[in-house]
Amino acid sequence: MSELDYLLAALIMGAVTFGLRAFPFVARGVIAHHRRIQVLGRRLPVAMMVLLTLYAMGVHQWSAPADGSHQLLAVAVVAALQLWRRQALLSILAGTLVYMALMNGWLGL
Repeated sequence: MSELDYLLAALIMGAVTFGLRAFPFVARGVIAHHRRIQVLGRRLPVAMMVLLTLYAMGVHQWSAPADGSHQLLAVAVVAALQLWRRQALLSILAGTLVYMALMNGWLGL
């Protein structure tokens, strides 16, 4: 392939990437009021958190009940904060910090 072919390929890939990222902002006026989009906006963040939690818990090797104590405690913190404050970012950050602190022995548990 010549340098021109590489340049054209890069420009095409850049244009497609830009178009895909710009599409939701351009189409927002059309799709924002659609009932299904509003339902997805309410339910998708929690569904993604549940799926990621289930995946993370499934990847772990559960040879003994105490093996997942740090993960279970972090999940409990995330669930409690989510039910209390209903702020996904706060819940995820707090759960991650608790998990990292437990895994590194910072909390001494």
